[in-house]
Amino acid sequence: MPILSRYLLSVYLPPFSLCLGAFLAVLLMNYFLRLFNVAVSKGIAVSWVFLCFAKLAPYFLSLALPMAFLVALLLTLGQLSESGEIMALRASGYSFRELLKPFLAVALLLTALLVYTNNWASPQGFHAFRESYDEALAQISRLDFEPRALTRLGDWEIYSDAVRSQGGRLSGVRLIKRIGGYKRLRIAAPSGTAELMPRRGLRLVLVDGQLAWPNQDPQSHTTASFGRSELFIPFSDSERLLREPEIPELTTPQLRRRAADPAFEPARRREYATEATMRAAGAFAPLALFLVACPLGLSLERRSKAMGFALSLAVLFGYYGLLALGLGYGRRGGELAAWAPWGADLAALLAGAALWRRRLAR
Repeated sequence: MPILSRYLLSVYLPPFSLCLGAFLAVLLMNYFLRLFNVAVSKGIAVSWVFLCFAKLAPYFLSLALPMAFLVALLLTLGQLSESGEIMALRASGYSFRELLKPFLAVALLLTALLVYTNNWASPQGFHAFRESYDEALAQISRLDFEPRALTRLGDWEIYSDAVRSQGGRLSGVRLIKRIGGYKRLRIAAPSGTAELMPRRGLRLVLVDGQLAWPNQDPQSHTTASFGRSELFIPFSDSERLLREPEIPELTTPQLRRRAADPAFEPARRREYATEATMRAAGAFAPLALFLVACPLGLSLERRSKAMGFALSLAVLFGYYGLLALGLGYGRRGGELAAWAPWGADLAALLAGAALWRRRLAR
């Protein structure tokens, strides 16, 4: 690698790392309090919070990487312009191509990384996070049934006249199955015990009870008695096990298949197609932002660092604003709806070409 490229990268990488860490911290902070409260209320180790952060990291990298790249690039070019190094290098015979080559290499590397992250790593990580989060919400860390109150646990609702926390003894127990197989099954017993099985469910032992199963005829039902019965109630209910994945949890190939499947409603198919297109357009954000940032950064002179930061915010607002508009238009429909998110990259290309023409004409 040429000495100039090594020097430019040594100036660029520290602010890039700082910006990337700052953007990731801000994005993850939105989830921190929610995850921390769940961990405390459910008696889960704090390490679970950091494990969730690791699963969410690819999801946030798809946004943080282009932002950090742009801000660091404009700060670096601003610093070089403010110190007069750009002018000195140009006077020494270095072309814009030689000056910007290392930054273009970084943009290409980040684009390749985002192609994989946006289409596969981010959806898989977000799906793993949702599964872990839902599982944590369903957990019970201690036996805290309130007497004379219905408590929802998995597919069941549990009621007890009296509850003794020591030994898990219950009296006047009634259970109703609300969802899943054997829906509306009712069980009643004068006494029983409850044993909490961590991360699994609740084990009930009922004595001298009865069960009632409704028939198709609403005026009749089947009853049976038992001397002793054991029942295991898992924390996860049937509805959670059959949960339909959200759009951010689907990989791009899965989105493409659903968009082409006539079994889905047209509006839903448009959402799948537009999301897949937005991921592809977002992957090329570093290259699009590179085209705009370089002529802006090379034009900076006085107070270049502050101006570079302000310009980076303006460019980010414009680019992601156009991306959001394209996403909204794509979901509403139209002949070119599926391609609407590419409008942000096209606008960046046109703006970059105009800025370069103006810069080279000076």
